[in-house]
Amino acid sequence: MALNPLPFLARLWLIAVLSLCSLQAHDHIEVGLDPANPAKLALVGPSAQTALFVPVGEPFSYAMPQFPGGYYACELTFSADGEVLDFAANSLPRIELLSVAGPTEGLFGFWEAGATSPTWTRPAGWFSTPTDRPSIVVNEDIFGYGHIHGRAFTFNRPGLYTVVFRAVDAAASPRAPSETKTVTFEVLATPQLSIRIESGNALLAFASRAGLTYDLQVSTDLQTWANVPAHRFINGTGAAIELSDPLADRPRVFYRLVEYL
Repeated sequence: MALNPLPFLARLWLIAVLSLCSLQAHDHIEVGLDPANPAKLALVGPSAQTALFVPVGEPFSYAMPQFPGGYYACELTFSADGEVLDFAANSLPRIELLSVAGPTEGLFGFWEAGATSPTWTRPAGWFSTPTDRPSIVVNEDIFGYGHIHGRAFTFNRPGLYTVVFRAVDAAASPRAPSETKTVTFEVLATPQLSIRIESGNALLAFASRAGLTYDLQVSTDLQTWANVPAHRFINGTGAAIELSDPLADRPRVFYRLVEYL
């Protein structure tokens, strides 16, 4: 492969803004019996989530090895496990999407387990109608129990998205739908990675985010990436973090950050 004719410093700067990968644990929103009315379903769980960008070809989570990347992603799971709410026996819960608010040209998508493209997407500003109301099955067995791993919600651009859901019962003798559940997804823009050369070292800096973790990765061809052993599991503090990596005899080198929860 021919070497890039640009000066070495320029080549380093060109790749200093590569996107980040999110490796995430997932939260549950549980559907079960309404404590005040056992003839009605209820939803309980977190009302805020964070989504980070996953580059094309980067792993997202152990439950989604097929995820192709290229989206901001969040692995939020709806469940019917009877852990927080009493289990709604003889119900077959589904989660309906009611509305999506978010940035201009923003898209909110759902990926079914095993999917390599969005199962459905809806734009910011969308409201459901009787003929357009996407829904997802919650339970993993015929008795309405459990939850399904390997799903994700995705976004095409950063910003705040406000998404409204409700639980409905698909059983022959259904319970009444739940009250609505609003979840705010904070889709974070990629921090910039700056770089300079000093005394044969690449000196890199970025503005970290408290509560997130970082790995520095290196490549010589933009195809194969490896963690820099000295710069793994870096805890974000909310302040700038500086890193150093010896350039050694590499005629061309690229760096990127992996950011995850």
